[in-house]
Amino acid sequence: MLDSLSEWILAAGIVTLIAYVIGTWTHNHFYKMNVYHLKPIPFFGNMAPVVLRRLSFADFINDLYKRDPELIKLVTIKDFEFFLDHRNPFSEEIDPLLGKGLFNLKGQKWKDMRSTLSPAFTSSKMKTMFTLITECGEQLGDFLKTCIKDKNMPVEGCKIEREGDVLVVEMKDLFTRYTNDVIATSAFGIGCDSLKKPKNEFYEMGRDVTNFGGLRSLIFFGLMLSPKLMKLLNLKLMSNYAVNFFRSLVHDTMATREAKDIFRPDMIHLLMQAKKETVHPNGIEGKTPKPKWDADDLTAQAVNFFFAGFDAVSTLLCFASHLLATHPDVQSRLQKEIDETLEKDGGKLTYEAVHGMKYLDMVVSETLRLYPPAVATDRKCIKTYTIKCDPSCTLKPGQGIWIPVYGLHHDPKYFPNPEKFDPERFSDENKDSIKQCTYLPFGSGPRNCIGNRFTLMEAKIALVHLLTRFNLKVVSKTPIPIQITRRGFNMTVDGGFWLGIEQRAT
Repeated sequence: MLDSLSEWILAAGIVTLIAYVIGTWTHNHFYKMNVYHLKPIPFFGNMAPVVLRRLSFADFINDLYKRDPELIKLVTIKDFEFFLDHRNPFSEEIDPLLGKGLFNLKGQKWKDMRSTLSPAFTSSKMKTMFTLITECGEQLGDFLKTCIKDKNMPVEGCKIEREGDVLVVEMKDLFTRYTNDVIATSAFGIGCDSLKKPKNEFYEMGRDVTNFGGLRSLIFFGLMLSPKLMKLLNLKLMSNYAVNFFRSLVHDTMATREAKDIFRPDMIHLLMQAKKETVHPNGIEGKTPKPKWDADDLTAQAVNFFFAGFDAVSTLLCFASHLLATHPDVQSRLQKEIDETLEKDGGKLTYEAVHGMKYLDMVVSETLRLYPPAVATDRKCIKTYTIKCDPSCTLKPGQGIWIPVYGLHHDPKYFPNPEKFDPERFSDENKDSIKQCTYLPFGSGPRNCIGNRFTLMEAKIALVHLLTRFNLKVVSKTPIPIQITRRGFNMTVDGGFWLGIEQRAT
C-alpha cells in the first residue's frame, strides 16, 4: 500500500516538474538579452491579469507601456523591411479563412494581396460605395423614427426599451446591425436590412464569429501563446459551419455574377478579377507575373473585411455615441455643423460634405484616441535587427514585438490630461503638433489598415444620419463611469452601451 502510494507521489512529482519546466523554459529569454521586462509566471507568462480577468486587455497594455515612439517609427516605417509581417497565430490548414486573410499573410504573398485589394479603397471607389452606405444610414434613421413614433411597435430581436418618452437603445446591437448591412451591400453585393429582419443569417453569423469572449477568448489566448500546440490539438476560432457559410456565400455570388454578367465595383469584383489572373514563371511579355489565388485565398479576404468592418466600426460608433451623450455641449456643436452643411447642399448628404465636416472628424479622431478598437498591434522580425537603445537589444528572425497603441494614446507626455474627451486636440491648429507614431488607431507604415478611409466614412455617415434627426441622452442604464470589460479581448463594456434617443425638434 505504501509502495503504491509512494509511486503515485513520485509520478505526480515528475509530472509537475516536467510541466513546470515546459511552462518556464523561456522565462530567461529577455534576461539573457539584457532587456527590462516583467517577471513572468509559469504557463501564463505576463498575461495572467488578462486571463484571470483582473485587468481589461486595454488596461494591461497600458500597464506594460514603457517605450518611446521613435522605436515604433523605426519598426513600422524606416526599417519596415526587417518587420514585414505580423505574428500570425492562425494555421492556414486549421483556420484557413483567418490564416489566409490579408492581416495574417506574410512576405511577398502579403505584398501581392495588398496590391490586389488596394484599388477597392481609392477615393473613386469610396465615392461609388458612398451611396450604398448612405442607404444603410437612412435605414438606421428611419427605423429609429418608427420606433419612437409607434410606441406599441414590437421590436423583435433588437435591444430596445423605453424610459418615459425616450427610446432606450443598446447601441452595440444597433450599430452592429448597421455595419452588418454596410458590409453585406458594399463587399458582398447583397441586401439584408438587419433592423427590420433582425434574425437574418448574415447578421447572426457576423455576431458569432466576431465574439471573442468566453471559451473563444481562451482559444485566442492559446493561439497567441502556443500556436503549434493549438494546431496539434486542432483548436480553431471559426467553426466549420461559419467557414462553409462564407465559402458558399462568396463562391455563389461570384458564380451568379459570371453567369448573369453582373458588375458591382466592390470587393467581390476585385476578387473575381484576381481569380482570372494566371502565373507564368518567366512573366508575360516582360510583365511581372501575377499570383494565382485559390478559392480560400479569395474567400479569406472577404472574411477579413467582414471581421474588420462588423466589430471595429460598431465599437467606434458606440464609444462616440456615449461620449456625445455625456458631453452635450460637444453634441450640440456637432449637430450645428451637420445642420449647416446639409442646408448648404439642399438637405442632401454628399461624399464631399461628409469629408468636409471638420468638427465631425475631430470628434471621431478623439474617440479613436480614447478608445482605439485595437488596443495593440504587432510586428514580427524577419531579419536580424539591433535596436539602438540603452541597453541595445538584438532581435532574431521569428521574434515578435507588441506596439502598445492604447498606452501611447493615454500617455500624458503626448496627450495632456489624456482621460479627458477633448476633440480640440485634432483641430487644424493643434493636430500638426501631435508627435508622429503616438496616434495609431489604424497602425503605422506600409502595413497599416488598408480600410481606414472606408472605416472613417462608414462611421461618419452613421453619425450624420443619427445626429441630424435625434439627440443622444444619458439614461438610467447608461454606464457611468465607463469601464472596459475584463472578459475577452473585445474593446467593449459589460452590460452594454445603453443610451436614450429622442427625436430632435423641427
